[in-house]
Amino acid sequence: MLRYATAGLEFFLTFLLFLGAGWLLDQWLLGGKLGFFILGGIIGFAAGFYRIARQGWGILKSAQKEHEEQARQRKKARPRRSDKS
Repeated sequence: MLRYATAGLEFFLTFLLFLGAGWLLDQWLLGGKLGFFILGGIIGFAAGFYRIARQGWGILKSAQKEHEEQARQRKKARPRRSDKS
């Protein structure tokens, strides 16, 4: 459950990291113009979304494996019917 709760926080922090890096580059190279700030925001949003998508695929795969394992366990636990009538 903690994996789901941290997804939004990870997205936000990734976005902020790139946004901050863009702002610092603007201050250092462009004297305060917003070129790298905007670019950092776009890249940060894409990177954050990518992290959430990867995490989602991982959760989906683990749920699928768990479902398959439960199906195998149910199949093993079923009593076999005899064909004798």
